[in-house]
Amino acid sequence: MPETKRKLVEAGVALMRKQGFNATTLDDICSAAGVTKGSFFHYFKSKQEVAEAAVASFREGKVQDFANAPFRKMADPLDRIFGRLDFVLTSTGGAGDSTKGCLIGMFAQELAATNPELRGLCQAAFLRTAADIEADLTEAKALHAPNAAFDPKKVSLFYVSIIQGGLLVAKAGESNAVLRDNVEQFRSYVQGLFGVAGRPQPVMTAGTSTSNF
Repeated sequence: MPETKRKLVEAGVALMRKQGFNATTLDDICSAAGVTKGSFFHYFKSKQEVAEAAVASFREGKVQDFANAPFRKMADPLDRIFGRLDFVLTSTGGAGDSTKGCLIGMFAQELAATNPELRGLCQAAFLRTAADIEADLTEAKALHAPNAAFDPKKVSLFYVSIIQGGLLVAKAGESNAVLRDNVEQFRSYVQGLFGVAGRPQPVMTAGTSTSNF
């Protein structure tokens, strides 16, 4: 991606993640990126286009974060599920930290009824996340609980709802405590589905990066 275009997309992500689509102007984006409007229109026709690029960039960043996470190397799919939750916790930071929120969740809240293009991108992102954990849930069910009654697809969508809801409430409360509690409640729920004892908890340190969330 050309450097100027990259700066515009990054500015779009940062600003729209903070204040939403409607409150972010082209002047805001150009100023944050340090480029002129002429340069903006060389790469994008409208704020809509840069918003679509911002969603794609934000989503792909998260995909890469999770693709390279330690839990991916675990052989047992159930361990990968709990390892994913550990990774979310370490990425979130402590209860005293405050999330920046999710750009995709923000757009879904703000624009679902008025912007079908961005609504569709948000839905696709949510379903992609759900499909990722659904694969581990399906494999774990076949291996550890083949006769269990739960539907991995429904559980995966439950996971996405818990994370997105936790991010929303955490942002409103300026504290990650509720998000972290939600992750642990989901852990307990999955333990109940599989009838397994608790897994070891991650070691948290003060000031853990909140870059993922």
